[in-house]
Amino acid sequence: MGHRLSRIVTRTGDAGQTGLGNGLRVDKDSPPVEVLGHIDELNSWIGVLGTFSPSDAVRESLVLVQHDLFDLGAQISVPGTPLLSPEHVSRLDDIFEKLNAELPPLKEFILPGGTQLAAFTHVARTVCRRAERRLFTLSELDPPSESYGIPYLNRLSDLLFTIARYENRYSGQTDVLWERGRSLSKTQAA
Repeated sequence: MGHRLSRIVTRTGDAGQTGLGNGLRVDKDSPPVEVLGHIDELNSWIGVLGTFSPSDAVRESLVLVQHDLFDLGAQISVPGTPLLSPEHVSRLDDIFEKLNAELPPLKEFILPGGTQLAAFTHVARTVCRRAERRLFTLSELDPPSESYGIPYLNRLSDLLFTIARYENRYSGQTDVLWERGRSLSKTQAA
């Protein structure tokens, strides 16, 4: 493979426009670029998680996710280039099932937290949900012929929730359970 990125600084975006993969110039706040930005942010958080996770299974899964997110970005940047498939979504389901099988069933809602890594994972989950919402908005504006991006991001956010719980358990930390009315009862007791 040749040098695909021979120039990183092109100065072509200085006036507020950027180029999509299909050569089309668009405003930097256009819906496709907005979605690409959220996916890039998500991919960066996934990289952070992979750096900190002590679990080989989680790290390996996150690297695959990063590749998938680049494929999704390419699909958005060059409409009509379906790169994600039902198999990508199924792979996330399989990873989810394996990790979730090691966790106790939830009986209460949990708060984002526990270990620092679990908290970071919850941040990634919320960024994933935002990317999913923006991708849905984009799909309403310009419906793709076939796209698995929305189901993929939906499953990925579920997987990130499970990874947060898994990382807590892996480190010996319990999930932080939500207690209805706790903040009010603590205030009244003071």
